Amino acid sequence: MRKSPIVVGHEQLGRFIRDALMAKGASAADAAIVADGLVWANLRGVDGHGVSRLPFYLRMIERGEIDPKARRRLTQDRAATFVLDGGLGFGPVAMMQAVGIATERARTAGVCFGLVRETTHTGAIGRYAQWMAERGCAALIMGAGPAFVAYHGARVASIGTSPIAIAVPSGAGPIVLDMATSTISNGKIVQALATGAQLPAGTALTKDGEPTTDPARAEILLPLGGAKGSGLALMFEMLASVLAAAPIQARALGPEKRRRLTQNSAILAVDIRHFRPPSDFARDADTLAALLKALPRQQGFDEILLPGERAARTEAARRKSGIPIPAKLWAELEAVAQANAIKPPAVL
Repeated sequence: MRKSPIVVGHEQLGRFIRDALMAKGASAADAAIVADGLVWANLRGVDGHGVSRLPFYLRMIERGEIDPKARRRLTQDRAATFVLDGGLGFGPVAMMQAVGIATERARTAGVCFGLVRETTHTGAIGRYAQWMAERGCAALIMGAGPAFVAYHGARVASIGTSPIAIAVPSGAGPIVLDMATSTISNGKIVQALATGAQLPAGTALTKDGEPTTDPARAEILLPLGGAKGSGLALMFEMLASVLAAAPIQARALGPEKRRRLTQNSAILAVDIRHFRPPSDFARDADTLAALLKALPRQQGFDEILLPGERAARTEAARRKSGIPIPAKLWAELEAVAQANAIKPPAVL
């Protein structure tokens, strides 16, 4: 096994992910959507939601936990609201369909609120918020998923990592906030396992509820800001899951003890044009951003950054220089290539 990271181009990485998913029965269109989402995360430096998830997705397909032929359907369909059932298929496919519906309907109604229920892993939700902002909408997405996080004061997994993404247009491109309500995302553990890194102190517990920095022993995450993070996660479960008649935590914590990985999302699209001219909004957004970046800095800060700014720079760099793949993950991808008789990504 190689000891140093391998670097691959984003187009080659996307081709490989598509080939691997199609080998497991995914359509070309669905495989492309999932691949685009994983590569987007890698380009942005969110490697825990990138190609490191591919072996996990393939195992889920093999176990019947992802239906690559799932048929999504609108179970509620009104002018400015909808519910899309993902049919336990690929989460990114259902999410891209949903944000497309939300954006289109916001153009007519000004706003649209949609729910996505019963999908599998949706990936980095910032991708979907950014997509909406690129099309003139302010976007807010709340996610709910399996219990990986201890509710504040508890020592057992009892709430999801429950991410939130908010994006708005600006003259320099979308400003995108994408964050979990846990101290770290579950993807950080995946990435730490791939790289051999330790986790930050105060972010995770063992299965017995004891603090740990070892990613191999970390099974329970802690909420961001204690009661604040777990309170947000609870509200996201209410709005994204309970409202969609697809509760996750009650089924997991109650007598059913459900363990199947499902996720739900709540999506709000606001068309800027219904409130003010988009060019005026962008001008004022740019003005505020410039003022914030010019503020006097605290000691130890070289620069004041906006949400998503560091990720955008990482994307620009990685599009040119390639995406680094840790050696352990590369060995997994080579095994995937061999098992499915497909070409691994070409190494730069």
